[in-house]
Amino acid sequence: MFHGTRTTTSPLRRLGVAAAAATLGGLAVMSGASPAAAGSNGQQIAFHDSRGIIYSVRIKGSNQNGQYVEACFNTNYTDNYLSNWWWKGPVNITGYTAGECTSGATIAYIGEVTIPTQYSGDYFPVSG
Repeated sequence: MFHGTRTTTSPLRRLGVAAAAATLGGLAVMSGASPAAAGSNGQQIAFHDSRGIIYSVRIKGSNQNGQYVEACFNTNYTDNYLSNWWWKGPVNITGYTAGECTSGATIAYIGEVTIPTQYSGDYFPVSG
């Protein structure tokens, strides 16, 4: 059972609160850009498996914030778009002949690639 004062809100006040919340929500969506807009502060990578033997790649290097990160990506196709990870500067890429960057797989070293801070497309192309 409720023991206290109950506050009632007029319909006009509720409408004003709802309008303010909608405005703030809209501003949050508009300002909620991705970590680095394509082409402006680091790039996503489009990995092209030119040998047809690479089923995953491990990338190590700096992200759009200048922090050292590493990630494994499965590369099941000839052309693979490694989305939602932004890189810039020198990155080290190692290819594996199995998925999930399996340590027991044959390693096909791809090498160091320099990812530009700015680029005209959504993905920077890398072949290996």
